[in-house]
Amino acid sequence: MEAAQEIAAYEELARDPAERTRRSTRMIRDYYAFCTDIYRATWGESHHFPVFHGGESRAEAMAAGERDLADRGGFTAGMKVLEIGSGVGGPAVTIAAHSGAHVTGLDLVEHRVEHARAHAAARCLSHLTDFRVGDAADMPFQDASFDAVYSIEAICHMPDKTRVHAEAARVLKPGGLYLGSDWLQATGLTTEQQERFVEPVCRGFALPGLSTPDALRRDLLAAGFVVEDLRDVGADGALEPNWRELEDVMAAIPPADKTPLLDLMERAGTSLCTAARNGTFLIGCWFARKPS
Repeated sequence: MEAAQEIAAYEELARDPAERTRRSTRMIRDYYAFCTDIYRATWGESHHFPVFHGGESRAEAMAAGERDLADRGGFTAGMKVLEIGSGVGGPAVTIAAHSGAHVTGLDLVEHRVEHARAHAAARCLSHLTDFRVGDAADMPFQDASFDAVYSIEAICHMPDKTRVHAEAARVLKPGGLYLGSDWLQATGLTTEQQERFVEPVCRGFALPGLSTPDALRRDLLAAGFVVEDLRDVGADGALEPNWRELEDVMAAIPPADKTPLLDLMERAGTSLCTAARNGTFLIGCWFARKPS
């Protein structure tokens, strides 16, 4: 199938929320087959949006956020830690190098797992990392396998978020920490706001749908976690530099070079910036504990 036809097939699938949920595995694998190389070329090996505290670069802000997550989780040498939705491995490698903990990454997309293994090897950190292909709603790990579990802006891609959080609880040891961040939609949106601002983000970024902060809290409690903190990451620093840089990346593409893929990504990026700035989209973070 020609590239333009592949993009058209993805967009047809992504247009219907019910189809995005029913065929989420196909949608996500297709999306990252298209987009991974562009993500790596423009955003590096970590594909998330950090908070900024001053004049640091985006790469510096991302690495600082990853190290801060490890520190908040108390990750240390000898611990076994799981990352849900580990992508091409940037956060896992940074966290393993910073903390000395062994980090296992789980991701649905095989070629992203291959990139992650290569990235860890290039950083001489294969001994502190392990990357697996698997479904976060049906994890290939035994009960109580990990001392801590985290996820960075990845569970939004998963259709059954309730099941994912329950699986995190299952593989976590009693007393262990579960922390991370995820894309959310604001609570209480009207149908018009949902269709106008949230749906374009979901269609453009291969998201079955977005949880709200209230739904995230309910899922964590239903999984048996004690929720110690749940908030908008925007309270911790500035997110606006992400949206400006995303717009700069899109503006740098000459019109003559636009392809169906770049057009899809430009529309997705524009919708994300708009929703973030008008408050219909947010990034939430949580810190929870499995009872002993």
